Amino acid sequence: MIARRRSTTSGFAVVDSILLRSLRDHYEEVAKMTPPPKVSPPSSFTIVKGALDTHGPVLKRMYGSEQISIYVTRLGNIIRGGDDDDDDDDGINQLFLHVEMSKPGQKNSLLFLCGLYPDALGIHSVSMRPNLESEGILVVPSQYTGPSFQ
Repeated sequence: MIARRRSTTSGFAVVDSILLRSLRDHYEEVAKMTPPPKVSPPSSFTIVKGALDTHGPVLKRMYGSEQISIYVTRLGNIIRGGDDDDDDDDGINQLFLHVEMSKPGQKNSLLFLCGLYPDALGIHSVSMRPNLESEGILVVPSQYTGPSFQ
């Protein structure tokens, strides 16, 4: 039995080694890619200064009677590169956008939760939530607000 455990353990070690090597190689290739050029938002949006530090809306605009607010959530790198002295914050693994559309006087607003990827934008969910425009904060719905399934 002991010999069997050793061979199983060494098999796991080989698989772990292969997976870690593959992850490291993938991360090093991605790190070599040049980031896309920085672009300004469309002229109809206004940039809210310091919004990333306060978790407030980053971009705002009025479209007819609707106010559109875009919030950004950043997730830092999960895997660090080999350079320990490279402490720049340019590496971002994933970005999430919360797009809120509200109308003055309405008690609810429409919320889109989107994921940004290097080559695509994905809409993960669409929901209604209480409109907290006076507080200027984003609250994720605490109950299911989607359609009723029968």
